[in-house]
Amino acid sequence: MEADELFDHALTSLPEAVGDLMRQGRDTREFVFASFDGASELGMALIASDLGGDMGIEGNVARAEVERMVSAANLRGEELVVSLMVTREVLSRMLSASHVDASTRIAVALWLEAPVSLGHFRVVAIAGEQVRAATVDGVTDLDDAPPISSSLLN
Repeated sequence: MEADELFDHALTSLPEAVGDLMRQGRDTREFVFASFDGASELGMALIASDLGGDMGIEGNVARAEVERMVSAANLRGEELVVSLMVTREVLSRMLSASHVDASTRIAVALWLEAPVSLGHFRVVAIAGEQVRAATVDGVTDLDDAPPISSSLLN
């Protein structure tokens, strides 16, 4: 999956994720909504970790299940996407474990350090070595506006 397509998918999923944080009384400015290609190494690791935690499945068994899920999705002409709210620190660690080049990781780190106004949300899409990131202005704007273009970081 290409980063731009993944980013657009993230924008459609953002309102639900923000709503979940708000219902929990969390400060949404401390989080980043991140989407990953489920067939990438990082995406498969995240899905396997989730399966392991939710179902108590051992690492190798969880990984095999994820590979089966990716194959089944491919046969149906679909792609898996992993989207989750993470803290800025967790996103930085994920980027360190990814195939994203050092200059892009630095650019993202600097972007993450900038303050975000209330009602604005950070969105990141990571597909292999490609990263797309932007701060979007309010979830209600997403419902009425065409897709917001992403900042091109690489």
